[in-house]
Amino acid sequence: SHERLATDDNMRGWGFIVTPGQQADPLNPGNLPVGLGRHVDPGTGKERLDIGCATCHTGELHYQGTALRVDGGQAVQSLSNAKRGEFITTLGASVFETLLNPVKWNRFATRVAGHDEAQREQLKTEMWAFADHMKHFMQGAGNPKYYPVEEGRGRIDAVGRIANVVFGYDMDVPANYRPADAPASLPFLWDIWRFDWVQYTGFTNQAMARNVGETLGVLAPIKLVDKQGNPLPASELGETVVDVDGLHCAEGLLRMLKPPKWPQDILGNIDFERARAGKQLFADHCQHCHGPHISEPYAWPVADQANPQIPGQINSNWQWDMAGDISQQDGRPVRRDWRSTIWSMPWISTQEIGTDPKLADNYMDNRYDASKLVPGSKPVNAGDGLQVLLNLLVPKLYARWDITGAEIANYDGLNVPFRIANQRAYKARPLHGVWATPPFLHNGSVPSIYHLLSPLQQRPTTFYVGNREYDPQKLGYLTHKTEGSFFHDTRIQGNRNHGHLFTDVDIPGRIGPLLSEMQRYELLEYLKVMGNPDFDEALNGDPQNWARYSAPPPHQWSATRCRNNHLRHGIVEQEPKP
Repeated sequence: SHERLATDDNMRGWGFIVTPGQQADPLNPGNLPVGLGRHVDPGTGKERLDIGCATCHTGELHYQGTALRVDGGQAVQSLSNAKRGEFITTLGASVFETLLNPVKWNRFATRVAGHDEAQREQLKTEMWAFADHMKHFMQGAGNPKYYPVEEGRGRIDAVGRIANVVFGYDMDVPANYRPADAPASLPFLWDIWRFDWVQYTGFTNQAMARNVGETLGVLAPIKLVDKQGNPLPASELGETVVDVDGLHCAEGLLRMLKPPKWPQDILGNIDFERARAGKQLFADHCQHCHGPHISEPYAWPVADQANPQIPGQINSNWQWDMAGDISQQDGRPVRRDWRSTIWSMPWISTQEIGTDPKLADNYMDNRYDASKLVPGSKPVNAGDGLQVLLNLLVPKLYARWDITGAEIANYDGLNVPFRIANQRAYKARPLHGVWATPPFLHNGSVPSIYHLLSPLQQRPTTFYVGNREYDPQKLGYLTHKTEGSFFHDTRIQGNRNHGHLFTDVDIPGRIGPLLSEMQRYELLEYLKVMGNPDFDEALNGDPQNWARYSAPPPHQWSATRCRNNHLRHGIVEQEPKP
């Protein structure tokens, strides 16, 4: 075939977002889909293709010929899916076919290197190196046998994959590979900078640690062992291309994200009588878990003792006092101007919420050998192991990027200490803008909010994911089969749709009483506009009005080096000169 792999139609077919008619420009010289970018590797001087945050965290809803972009929403691509015909398998097949087919190779090499024989040979050497690297990865951390539950569109077992990459592939310990069979929906990102604990199981709490861990999970190269797989001396450990300056820049932009506003001109007008009734139903049945809960003087609950699994590890107990400061052993006070911006995330045990426990069980029960990082350590779970690695790695990254003093507190993310919480539970997050983030529950097992509020027997047992056409009545995607769509079977462990039930029957997962058909639609109507300050008056006042929440301290990101990058791109305005 003469067709190039990354045509707009092909990329859309795999679920990537390509703006119709987009052309290359200075901000996107490669004319790439949303979230993909390029940068020059300072170590090699060669250009690299990047997978940015927006690849997985940008949604798009379609309704009657109009597309609504949801910045920070849930993507429906299947970047990690190794099923035949998906992006990663097609990419691998294309690379090998190009190398082995003389006609295709000549066409490709001429386009990239012209007729210079030396450059063409160098290109072939680099292509074979990439192909061998890809083959090695697919035999290890990328091997489909470790991912027996198909992730499909808009889902990934991120924690399981990161653990397999870091503890198995990067550390060269094949015995560390574990089944990652609990796919989770790609979460929406607005307001997460406020959360005291993040990830579906709420196991970590710090922006930089979260972002570096995710960067390693998408294969940012890192040197953890030598070529023979032996531990490295501390001076050599952790050589990597991870760009902490860029990560901090992205985190600053993240704090600017707002929940999407319901577009009445596209999706239909709001019935405010219903919405006002739904506001009361939300207060009665939802707010006690989903809050948001403004943090009070607060203790980081699992930081009061050293982890006995890790020799020599020291944890300190962090405790807010009424002034909003934290006192602890290394003398880093938290700024007084950010405490009111933080929201406490309640953990709901898997037994109580009743949703599919596989993700939480895997996190709590899987163990990895981290002794190449800390000799003598006992097997650890993914969270504790990542804490060990990142406590070694992040200070080196800061030193490499010349980030010192007070800047470290800003780069950490509001000076929050990096902690791990081991809970067999899921966190309950606030729901502003949730209407734009189907499907629902942590594993995407319920196609619409209407079905989520309905009895279990009224939830679809099977449905298709991948159709972007939106249902503004039930608040979900249409679920019929389309080209490339994923068949979600809730009878499979990891995919199950039980729990979070409104029922009058006392069963596991019951969180409230049975809702009538009218009550369900009243709640749906409120969720369309919940928190939107434009509708505060029409709702006779909305306690969820997000305009009332404290804004992020502006100097936490604007004074850093990435501000110049924001200015160049027109993302923030130049401050007036005195």
